Amino acid sequence: MTSVEIIPIDRLLQPISEDNAVGDDIREDPSPTSLYYSIKDARNAARAAERSNMFDSNSNEADEHWRKILELAPDILQNQSKDLEIASWFTEALIRRYGFQGLRDGFKLIQGLIEQYWDKLYPLPDEDGLETRVASLSGLNGEGAEGVLIPPIRNVEITQGKEPGPFSYWKYQQALEVEKIIDEEAKADKAAKLGFTHNDVEQAVSDSSETFFINIRDDVSEAITTYREIGRMLDEHCGINDSPPSSNIINILEDCLGTINHIGKHKMPAEDLAENTEANITNNSSAPSATVSSTQTTGPVTSRAEAFKKLTEISEFFRKTEPHSPISYILERAVKWGDMSLNDLIKELIPDSSARDTYGSLTGIKTDDDY
Repeated sequence: MTSVEIIPIDRLLQPISEDNAVGDDIREDPSPTSLYYSIKDARNAARAAERSNMFDSNSNEADEHWRKILELAPDILQNQSKDLEIASWFTEALIRRYGFQGLRDGFKLIQGLIEQYWDKLYPLPDEDGLETRVASLSGLNGEGAEGVLIPPIRNVEITQGKEPGPFSYWKYQQALEVEKIIDEEAKADKAAKLGFTHNDVEQAVSDSSETFFINIRDDVSEAITTYREIGRMLDEHCGINDSPPSSNIINILEDCLGTINHIGKHKMPAEDLAENTEANITNNSSAPSATVSSTQTTGPVTSRAEAFKKLTEISEFFRKTEPHSPISYILERAVKWGDMSLNDLIKELIPDSSARDTYGSLTGIKTDDDY
């Protein structure tokens, strides 16, 4: 049960006019007060404000600029120009204002524009070919680095609840990191600096409604499906080698979905959870066969290196499917220990030098302290 549409997608996908379905390229007006530069400046100002206000959570300067984009973009897309760059900026604003619900609608809009208007869609190819047309989509995902959508995806709230909640996926991951700390004093100190604990997250989950979890789960799932379809269409139009990358967005959304399914499992009907899990497995199985085969077990482990590789793959599986569980962290630590010399391992396990001396005396194992 996905939540209602935030934006009028069908209306925004209607032709600008009978004679000119895609409208005009708004970049052709070079004046600083033109529609193009007004929305571009608002987007640049919003991102600059977010960077400068990173340590000032009370500032709403960035929100004001994103609101301007939410006002300008629909008018441009409906009445002026069918434009991928404008739709991409619109999507950046939608996720910040409406979370996964907005992201889903932004992706649906982009999908519709590509599906209906690709041949004449703005921005038109230039001397660099299709690179200019799809540059904004590449920026959403990122090439060789995180794209502009990754941080806001991490910061979408995945629980309801009162202070110190609601909690985002990013905050949930921080709480898990604190839970991994073995030393109780260090754990308490870290939790105090963070301002919340894993117990606070669990309380927020308990305070969240069943409808909230069902909606957010389905919104994320539909966003993944739509974005995969965008990738498929771009591969077809641009060719595999020139198509914008999409793995960063897919990976973070799948991580979010796995977390939502886990923390909200007692809030969702069992049959719904089973269907959603099966759908995720089906989606993942549509990846290229070379990727799948690289992680499949083809026989008994034949070497130490292969064994550690398998452990790393298993750890990654549990990190994504059970992010609350210590299993992935235990396996990661085991792999790390396996690469250490005996002396280094003893130092990590027994940080106190006098305790190491006692251990050496009892076992006859020499440590660096003995040399």
